[in-house]
Amino acid sequence: MKIKTTSHVHVRRKVNNLCRCTPESGIIALHPDCAREIYDHELRRLLSSGNPGFIAGRAIQTGETLRRCDRPLLALRLMKSALRHLISVDAALQYDYAHKHYWPRPEYLQWYQPWSARVSEVDARQLAAHIDDLQNEINHRFSNGERSCLRFRVHDTYESLFSEIYEC
Repeated sequence: MKIKTTSHVHVRRKVNNLCRCTPESGIIALHPDCAREIYDHELRRLLSSGNPGFIAGRAIQTGETLRRCDRPLLALRLMKSALRHLISVDAALQYDYAHKHYWPRPEYLQWYQPWSARVSEVDARQLAAHIDDLQNEINHRFSNGERSCLRFRVHDTYESLFSEIYEC
C-alpha cells in the first residue's frame, strides 16, 4: 500500500479581520467593534482638549475615516459632539479674554485683538460643513429631501456670542 505524499494545497490569502484598506483611499472597511473603539477613544480625546483648532481638525479627520468605513452615524455623532465642545471652549476663552483684557480700558490696549482673530469660527464652520455634507448624504440614503444648514447657524452662534459678551 502506497501513501500519497504530494497533494496540492491551496495557499490561502492572509486576511485582516479588523480593517481593509487601499493605497488610494486609506481605510475603507472597519470591524464594528474597532470602529466603536476608535469613536470612544477619539471622543474622549476631543472632549478633554481645550484647543479649538485641534478639536475641529481631529474631528474632521476621524469623522471622515468613520464615514469611509460605512459608519456614518458614528461619524455624525462624533463630529456634532466635537462641534458643541469647540463652541463651548471658544466661548469660555472669549469670556476669559473679555474679563481680563477688555479693550476700551487704556491699560489693556496693548493686548487687544480683533474678534475674528480671537475666535475659531473658521474651524467651526469647516467642521459644520463636513457635518452638513454627511447629514445630506444620510438624508439622501433615506430618500429625505431635507438639506442641513448647520454652517450658517454656527455663524449666528458666534454673532450672538459677541453681542452677549460686548453689547450687554
